[in-house]
Amino acid sequence: MRKIHSGFTLIELIAVVVIIGIMSVALFSRLSSVSNANLQTGRDDLIAALFFAQQSAMARSNIRVTITESSISVTENGIPLATYKGYPLNLPSGVKISSPTTPIPVTLIYNKLGRTAATTINLTGSGGVSATVKLEASGYAH
Repeated sequence: MRKIHSGFTLIELIAVVVIIGIMSVALFSRLSSVSNANLQTGRDDLIAALFFAQQSAMARSNIRVTITESSISVTENGIPLATYKGYPLNLPSGVKISSPTTPIPVTLIYNKLGRTAATTINLTGSGGVSATVKLEASGYAH
């Protein structure tokens, strides 16, 4: 009679370890791209708010952008402007704002020509990635 051995062969165990390794690399690469996407979304939201405020200031008066660590607000005479556009806007999760030139919260006041004070705003994502938005006195953000 032959004995029946139950268990896994060495080749089967190595194959499982390799598959788990490939899956973990794929998972971790996706997690870092999520934090990059959140940072890019936050940066784009900030630039869009700055351009929106600049355009609004040329048509109206007393336009302000208030930037906190986690939100952006565009107001006219202290009243949130364009609530249908989502202002005040909360940044994506894991994204924080800081400014090396101005303490947070940053309040930017636009004049009728769409100009404001020059400032630099840093965005930091949860994965350690960061982005910088430089706002010129002309109101141009890059």
